[in-house]
Amino acid sequence: MYKGRTPNTQRETSNIQHPPPNIQWKTRAHACAIGCWVLGVGCWMFCLSLFCLSLFAAEPDRDSPEAELASFKLPPGFEIHLWASERDGVAKPIQMRWDARGRLWVIQSVTYPQLKPGEQPNDKVLILEDTKHGGYADQVTTFADGLMIPTGLEIAPVSDEVLSAQSLVLSKDGASTSATKHSALSTEHSANPSACYVGEGPKLWLLTDTTGSGVADKREVVLRGFGTGDNHQNINSFRWSPGGELMFSQGLHAHARVETPYGITALDEAGLWRFRPREQRLDAFFGGSADPQNPWGWTFLKWGQPLISAGNSGNMYYASPEMIRGFQGGRRESIWAEGRGRKTSNPEIIESSHFPDEWQGALVTGGYINNAVWTLHVEQDGAGFKISDDPKLAPLVQSAHGSFRPVDVKLGPDGALYICDWYNPIIGHYQASFRHPDRDKVHGRIWRVSYTGRPLVEPPPIAGAPIEALLENLKSPERWVREQSKRELAGRPTDKVMAALKAWWPRLDPNDAGAEHALYEALGVCEWHETPEPALLKKVLGAQNAEARAYAAGTLARWADRLPPDFGVVEKLADLAHDPDPRVRLGAIVAAGNIPRPESMVVVLSAATQPRDKFIDTALFAATSVLKPQWEPVLAKGALDWKPEWREVIKTLDKPKPKPAPAKKVAQQMGTPIVPIYGRVRASPYIVGTMAADVLKRGDANHGKEVFHRPELACLTCHHVGNEGGNIGPALDAIGSAQPPDFIIGAVLEPQKEVKESFETMRITTKKGDELIGIIVAGNDAEITLRDPAGMEHVVAQADIAKREFIGSLMPAGLTDNLSPEDLRDLIAYLTQLGKAK
Repeated sequence: MYKGRTPNTQRETSNIQHPPPNIQWKTRAHACAIGCWVLGVGCWMFCLSLFCLSLFAAEPDRDSPEAELASFKLPPGFEIHLWASERDGVAKPIQMRWDARGRLWVIQSVTYPQLKPGEQPNDKVLILEDTKHGGYADQVTTFADGLMIPTGLEIAPVSDEVLSAQSLVLSKDGASTSATKHSALSTEHSANPSACYVGEGPKLWLLTDTTGSGVADKREVVLRGFGTGDNHQNINSFRWSPGGELMFSQGLHAHARVETPYGITALDEAGLWRFRPREQRLDAFFGGSADPQNPWGWTFLKWGQPLISAGNSGNMYYASPEMIRGFQGGRRESIWAEGRGRKTSNPEIIESSHFPDEWQGALVTGGYINNAVWTLHVEQDGAGFKISDDPKLAPLVQSAHGSFRPVDVKLGPDGALYICDWYNPIIGHYQASFRHPDRDKVHGRIWRVSYTGRPLVEPPPIAGAPIEALLENLKSPERWVREQSKRELAGRPTDKVMAALKAWWPRLDPNDAGAEHALYEALGVCEWHETPEPALLKKVLGAQNAEARAYAAGTLARWADRLPPDFGVVEKLADLAHDPDPRVRLGAIVAAGNIPRPESMVVVLSAATQPRDKFIDTALFAATSVLKPQWEPVLAKGALDWKPEWREVIKTLDKPKPKPAPAKKVAQQMGTPIVPIYGRVRASPYIVGTMAADVLKRGDANHGKEVFHRPELACLTCHHVGNEGGNIGPALDAIGSAQPPDFIIGAVLEPQKEVKESFETMRITTKKGDELIGIIVAGNDAEITLRDPAGMEHVVAQADIAKREFIGSLMPAGLTDNLSPEDLRDLIAYLTQLGKAK
């Protein structure tokens, strides 16, 4: 529409220049000929213009949501559509969480990976809403801004004090306090106070909107002192446990010293955090340099078992065996044997009636390296679990678009699955310059996956619902409904919640198939409120379902110092230590390790004489280590109450204590690589650019695979691809979807140019003069474990190290010197397609 002035026709007509009056057309035919010529020229010029426009027309925008949408491949019956994008203000989203009102909260960072000189950080927390129920976000509110690379987000229960204060403010405007409070909770969603936890660098923030405006007007630092050695390893992936504990993680280069009411809580290198807000108690687990070196994502199975994603390696772990307060520095096996370098983050368990029956219980997770959302199968493996690619279900989403980076997946209130797409062609943190022009700073999407032919879920009212209705929601088959109802209950007055719960759970029908799970959920409500309910705990400890009993063992330890003396805490744990189900025995061992009493060791030793597996063994060693100050004096006095065989058992569980950590570790130095640094061909910009263009134009990946497997190159001696290869170098299964061709070419021609994190070769010289060379695969303040080029592992005490040198990569340059140009080109072509959707 033309929005300027209305043209003055008379004025414009008067300005037309007519030919001078002395010019006459000689003949009408002449005039017609001239007219035809002019018309012909005009037509020719018009056609030429169209040709030029088509020649120089802009190419389709590969970064548009439409272009990315066209790249998606889903199983039959599923569909995906855009729910929010950069057009709505979403840019570089990192994590997302739903609240009880059906609003999606998102943290995003355009600052990552680093501020530019003179730049002010302005990363944000957004709230996205579908107010018109149109299937997409139509309202976006900035809840908080001015942040710098926030990496963790979780919705916080709004405390009674905030609600009371807000009700008081509203009541001054003429409404009664009680009526206003009910309205604010039930109908006027925009007037509700709300809050969230945010991890930002060294701080754990609680951001609160006390007025219901949708904008945080109160910012409190809850805890500070978290490590910031590498900003993509800062505290991240926040998630509530079933019992109201805020769980999160940190990576390899973080060293944390956090002050709490219970003293300083320390965690060095990669590990897990557990924060209980009402107690203000912070616990740290794992620690050290063993995998997961960058844990990024928690999920909980139906009965509360915690699973951890390793964002650095494509592994997953079962955390429970080591979650004993005071134990750190262990080492564990991945439960996803087929991970093959498929790095993932922030998984979700499908418990949604919108999904077909065969999808219930499936684990879906964002495979940001491979541009996919994987579908995995979880099954019991003795006392723990194992994960595999689902044999019957295809990956939920696969994309041929290299910028599709799903970093979080979560079920929504409608039962559909929502995908947080970080969208970036560059995923590596240090493999490309922080100032690389291809680092995307403006795009970001939220996608919604639904199943055609099945109705969406209509969730019950949760925000502002009566306590009795929220308790009934605990029986829902919908994971989203149960989780939101428990968090809503956590914000209600404890006395009212507990009174209603005590009346509610005894009325559950014991013949109902879901009764014991409802009891488990009710136990979680009590834990959220840090209020023991002995009768309920006793009921769950005696449940028919073994997973219920295993969970209750942990609750028993959590409440051990608050239960009545006649409850018989240790006696009940001793019974669980002889349970026929290994998952329950594992729960008993971990629970005993968290109760620092001499008699707790009796539980551990009793369980140690029962059938064992790798999960139970891990817990036995951890509990024995932590409880040593309790049992060692007892043993020194003869341990008269112990069974004779326990004396031998404890010798196998009490690992030799390593030498004390030195007051100051030996500083790491730069050494000289022990392999050739350069070959005949250097990775110059011209060589790399020319080769990359040739790879894209003429590369033959099938021939390249044959080149990769040639014995003289020995690629599989160090690197793992599929089900073959070594573990001295990085797995290459996802190298093509993780890195651009120019990076891969540079890494092949000049391996020392870029050494992948955790595969740096170290030369360790001991005080005795021994020299060891390899990569560090585990370590803590007391000792390190080094894997040598032959795959053998060596444990070295930190106190015995005289010199520690970084000597680059074990991969020599020049390996490809004898390849023909075509062979080298095709080798790169093979590597560049690894990990990409077929």
